[in-house]
Amino acid sequence: MDLSFTPEEEAFRTEVRSWLDANLPSEWRHRGSGGYREEDDEGIQREWQRRLYEGGWLTLAWPTERGGRGATPVMQSMYAEEVALAGAPPILGRLGVSLLAPLLSVYGSDWQKETYLRRILSGELVYCQGFSEPNAGSDLASLQTRAERRDGKWVLNGQKTWSSGAHYSDGSFLLARTDPDAAPHKGIGMFLVDMHQPGIEIRPIVQMTGSGEFCEIFLTDAVVEDRDVVGSPTDGWRMAMATFGFERSGLANASRFERVASALADLARRQGAGADDEVRQRVAQAKIEAHVFRATGLRSLTRAQQGQVPGPEASLNKLYWSEMDKRIQETALTVEGMYGALAPDSEWAVDHGQWQYSWMWSQAETIYAGSSEIQRNIIAERVLGLPRGR
Repeated sequence: MDLSFTPEEEAFRTEVRSWLDANLPSEWRHRGSGGYREEDDEGIQREWQRRLYEGGWLTLAWPTERGGRGATPVMQSMYAEEVALAGAPPILGRLGVSLLAPLLSVYGSDWQKETYLRRILSGELVYCQGFSEPNAGSDLASLQTRAERRDGKWVLNGQKTWSSGAHYSDGSFLLARTDPDAAPHKGIGMFLVDMHQPGIEIRPIVQMTGSGEFCEIFLTDAVVEDRDVVGSPTDGWRMAMATFGFERSGLANASRFERVASALADLARRQGAGADDEVRQRVAQAKIEAHVFRATGLRSLTRAQQGQVPGPEASLNKLYWSEMDKRIQETALTVEGMYGALAPDSEWAVDHGQWQYSWMWSQAETIYAGSSEIQRNIIAERVLGLPRGR
């Protein structure tokens, strides 16, 4: 495992810090443990995305021949770390930037590249993902949304769920079955769907956090032109797998958890709980676990820098950080005492309810992107070599 950085890499880190100092307003920085909420800060996140785009940071990892900088895994990790340390807001169109734009840059038609890439990256167009359905989540190939040819266009009917940000999105990169008689993985197309047309209904799903960022999409004779099919009409499964590849190419970053662990220590002091032996032990444990997570991240970073693909140890990272964050947030509510039982929007909530909000989100972290149970199975079978259970 490599624990050092080259002079060129350190110079790059300085470049990132200098740009952030010049372009990230202080009032946009750290929002406590819970961070930003899209329904409250849409304008800030859209403007921040525009600035990052104009600075060339949103295509940092793209090859130079596709308009990127060809940054190494170490440079990408440094950039992510500095952005986290600076407390920058998230971008509004992150799914379009991280998933759809790189997909179009490789597989999109010339028209799609010219029409959409710049607008997606700059935040002018925001896209959501339309993959999961009520009966097609983990088994995505069983999706039932249909796309039929009528009058020279594609007409879509069906339902999507868990489409983050659909309620403020301009479009959706959406999977639909184009050939019901083909094998499940072969009769699917990927479509760029205009979300502002009459055949689209969006229903936000309100979570226990009070937010409705996850949405259902209902399509009733929604229309898509041929030019908005990504790849061929039966190439959707391959496009989806390529999209997942972009999604899983990110490197673990420990800065968030180191910052949260420090904020937890500050909370304990402010709440007068720092003298309690159990609280001090749990805060120290949070600091230790965040440091260990950085070490495991450096191990993964070293593999990536050497050109090795992520192995099953990625499951170790996912299991570790999601369970760690859950423990940190539970400690925070314990430290708050009776205030920890208040709703995040209560006038009496500590730190504007950010810890309560983060605690609720931490419950989901052990489920999304592969549940803890799934990760433990992968670790048992592929890392430890244990036999498959019966």
